[in-house]
Amino acid sequence: MDMNAIDIGTLLAIAGLLYKTTQDKIAQAEEMGKLKQQVKSLETKTNQIDNKLGEIDEKLGSLLQVITKVETLVEQSHKYN
Repeated sequence: MDMNAIDIGTLLAIAGLLYKTTQDKIAQAEEMGKLKQQVKSLETKTNQIDNKLGEIDEKLGSLLQVITKVETLVEQSHKYN
């Protein structure tokens, strides 16, 4: 088989292209893994924040009920005085 410089150069270029493509795919897979981990972390934080906001909402509701009762008691005491 007679291989000249152009054939060898072509084979080296193809091999280099395959190597570079493989390296790019590996880098993209690593980046995708990092992004997926960040998304999971953000989802966890979002759930924690949602839970905390739910607790705050419940406590605020309780405070409003107590304030309403206190206002009613104050109004009643003013009527009797």
